[in-house]
Amino acid sequence: MENKETKTSRRGRPPRSQEQITASRNVIIQAAKDLFAAHGYEGVSMRKIAAQADCLPATLYTLFPNKRQLLHYIWENIFLDLMANLEECYKNSSESERLEKLCLAQVDFWLNRPDDCRAIFLIEDHPKNAEEHYFVDDSQAVPQLEIYTRAIIEAQERGEVRAGDPSEIKNVLLCSILGISLSLIGIPEYPWGDPNTLKSATIRALIIGLK
Repeated sequence: MENKETKTSRRGRPPRSQEQITASRNVIIQAAKDLFAAHGYEGVSMRKIAAQADCLPATLYTLFPNKRQLLHYIWENIFLDLMANLEECYKNSSESERLEKLCLAQVDFWLNRPDDCRAIFLIEDHPKNAEEHYFVDDSQAVPQLEIYTRAIIEAQERGEVRAGDPSEIKNVLLCSILGISLSLIGIPEYPWGDPNTLKSATIRALIIGLK
């Protein structure tokens, strides 16, 4: 007589592959960005994001435990894209044009990605307790903006930029870049004239003012 072995079947779905996890994350990120752009950060819930991404809330919470972590993930990836763009600009620009080209490259980046610009600069970061940190304190990408400091020091050594604290000069440039970008993105109905002429003339005036 044959011995019968009792086989236990494993219930539930098989574990997802890394490719599936990445695909789900990308869909969720795009859904969140679309909703934030349409309704603002405060007007969007995690359940709305799950519905927009056509996924279970449990899947969303597995990847991003809360909305703020999701927002920070989005911010980090936007800044990583920006920095890749700026590094390429730095490498391909002549020394005498490098600082101006870096400024123009960032303006162009935001103008080409207006929703990302709004997501970065028009959503406030509010830690809810002592265990949470500001994005700028934890980000690996934001410190890479020191590429401007590097270019400023090089320009100072060539006598093209006046002596002074390179970090302060960098912050003047970053504020000006943001002002140009948000003006063109946020108030498109104003008669700015040709955007390319405006951004080039403004950046050129800034650079001249640093001499």
